[in-house]
Amino acid sequence: MRAMEIPPFPRRIEIGDLDHFVRTRLSQTVVMWPEQARSLLGYMCYPNDMEMRARLQHMLRMWEEGSPDYRPNVWSELPRIQHRWARVADVLHLASDLMAGQRQARRGGPSIGKAITLAAANTKSRGTGASTFWDCWSTYKDAAHLVTAATLICAQSRVAFAHKPFGPSGLAGNQLIPFQMARLMPDLVLAVALKFEDVALTVGRRVLARPKFDPERLWRIPANINVVPFLPPVREIRAQDLVVLNERRAGNRGKPKT
Repeated sequence: MRAMEIPPFPRRIEIGDLDHFVRTRLSQTVVMWPEQARSLLGYMCYPNDMEMRARLQHMLRMWEEGSPDYRPNVWSELPRIQHRWARVADVLHLASDLMAGQRQARRGGPSIGKAITLAAANTKSRGTGASTFWDCWSTYKDAAHLVTAATLICAQSRVAFAHKPFGPSGLAGNQLIPFQMARLMPDLVLAVALKFEDVALTVGRRVLARPKFDPERLWRIPANINVVPFLPPVREIRAQDLVVLNERRAGNRGKPKT
């Protein structure tokens, strides 16, 4: 079992009104919890590369101190990283929906393979077949709960911004990206991630398809982090999704080609 090295927040944080929390925090660009944000982003961007994780954390520290370090080998990767996060978030959020709705109980219960089948079926853009989802999952599965939380919060923040912008000192619409959610609201990301961590650990015990998801390698949130878990919204599984799952057969489960 692996636990992230993230310092606990100095006081207990419990999110009550999500919209008010997001609007208040994103109406300014001050990093309230810089040490927690740097550590969190390190694990999200480079879950299994300690050297790159330390380099990113150093760059963020320099940025906050007014001496930005724009090494292209890190910053240039962020668009691609966040694009892959979106695929991972699709998978774990769908697995969460399947679990909440107690779907597929007679077919072994929720699994990453079933979630990937659904994600691939629901995505119309090119280059988003099941093998692409498996590839993204293989890279970021150990931080899946973290990137899923940041991606979901980002989507909800964009909805809030569309309803009413965050003001002259807040984030602009094009700045609402998962990276900024973790940087400015690490407490909220961790609160939501705590719920997705439970989902990941549950479905992880059932995954048989390769690349295998190993619950022992998941970067777990420290027990003393001082954040109350926040339940993300549960979506209903649609009738057409059930058709896709029911037609799923052995030998045609969206495994990566070898």
